[in-house]
Amino acid sequence: MILDLFKNFFVSDPTIKRHLLKSVSWRILGSMDTLFLGWFVTGQLSVGAQIGALELVTKMVFYFIHERVWHRFSFGLPTRTSKANKVKQQNEGKLFAQQDLIDRKQRESLNGHKAYTIWLTGLSGSGKSTIAKALEAWFYEQRVRAFVLDGDNTRLGLNSDLSFSNEDRKENIRRVAQVSKLINDAGSIVIASFIAPFEEDRTGARAIVGNGNFLEVFVDASLATCKSRDTKGLYKLAEAGKIKDFTGVSSPYERPKSPDVHINTDSASVEDSLNAVIAFLQSTGLIAKVSSE
Repeated sequence: MILDLFKNFFVSDPTIKRHLLKSVSWRILGSMDTLFLGWFVTGQLSVGAQIGALELVTKMVFYFIHERVWHRFSFGLPTRTSKANKVKQQNEGKLFAQQDLIDRKQRESLNGHKAYTIWLTGLSGSGKSTIAKALEAWFYEQRVRAFVLDGDNTRLGLNSDLSFSNEDRKENIRRVAQVSKLINDAGSIVIASFIAPFEEDRTGARAIVGNGNFLEVFVDASLATCKSRDTKGLYKLAEAGKIKDFTGVSSPYERPKSPDVHINTDSASVEDSLNAVIAFLQSTGLIAKVSSE
């Protein structure tokens, strides 16, 4: 039992091992210094050894606690953005965009439709994923190439190294936007289903994909409605403090100011929501109107 608790203590945060090792190695060096200084001052090796041993134990404990406390603060540490900018500077002049023999317009012509990104944003439980899947199925029936990028799926692979801190959420959206752009360049439509809670990040995604190729769909639902659909129990865990930085509970959601399509799923059905998106695509000429014949 005690052994299991000890193992869990280290598994929960691997940096604990590093801090413990630093505490031991540093205090051994420090205590050896004290031992020799005590010996030098008193002329008695035993006195120096006693002082050194006592200091080894007490200061090792204090140093370890000191390390763990400082570990909770990011002061003085480089941010993910600053690290990325440094790498960009190092790679500047070494990397060059490659020109393909086949361009995007040719791929769109081959597919028979334009390529763009439909970005569904909203709280967890608002219905984004459900609408995204329905939209993908509708595109398939129309023989239109489309692919869904979902928040959970990308975090299980491409973005599995990211937390839910504000900085990592920004990086999460940036990566997804870059992937969306690549898929669009391949001539296919992207349906991105991501909470993307911050306006700045959504604006950044639009800039990456291209303003004319980015459609923002606000899947709006009240917090009460989202909680009622919470089959995973995430809201309850967040309210209990077991999930940190959860949008709508312990982290804010900035509502889109002027989305291309605004759907309120408190009252709108999946079919109504799907039709609202399709109607917008048809009205803007991004998809051909389906013949009723």
